[in-house]
Amino acid sequence: MDLPITVDELATVNIDFVISLFLLMVILTSVLSLAEGRLDAVKKAEEMLEARSLSEKVASAIEETYLGGEGHEVEIKMPLDIKGSYYQVNVNQSAVLLEVGGWNAYSYSFQKKITNYNSNQSKVTLFPNRTYIIRNVKEGYSNKVVIFLIG
Repeated sequence: MDLPITVDELATVNIDFVISLFLLMVILTSVLSLAEGRLDAVKKAEEMLEARSLSEKVASAIEETYLGGEGHEVEIKMPLDIKGSYYQVNVNQSAVLLEVGGWNAYSYSFQKKITNYNSNQSKVTLFPNRTYIIRNVKEGYSNKVVIFLIG
């Protein structure tokens, strides 16, 4: 029963290698998971930046039209999507609200009367991949902004 204990150095090296490889895989998985989360955050930030830019573009076109006086008009083409996501733009008398992917982008403007071409309303919805004309129209003693869908 007094057998000597022998050490197989090759087996020890193999076990150390397997353990090291396992730890390396755990670390790489953690790093890749963090990187994926960061890339998703960057994609969302880009989407919101583009949404904010579009809402500012619409608000600027409305302001330009209103300040241009009676008969002034601006044509605006809405993009197909925002970074692959569907969006919708709601314009009311004092702001532009763009909704995309559960997020909202606001652009504020001076108070003015706004309507679309077929009704007298205080909110107009602009849809993707459409072209609109924004026109300043005289109504009585004041002006209003009318948004026409042309394509």
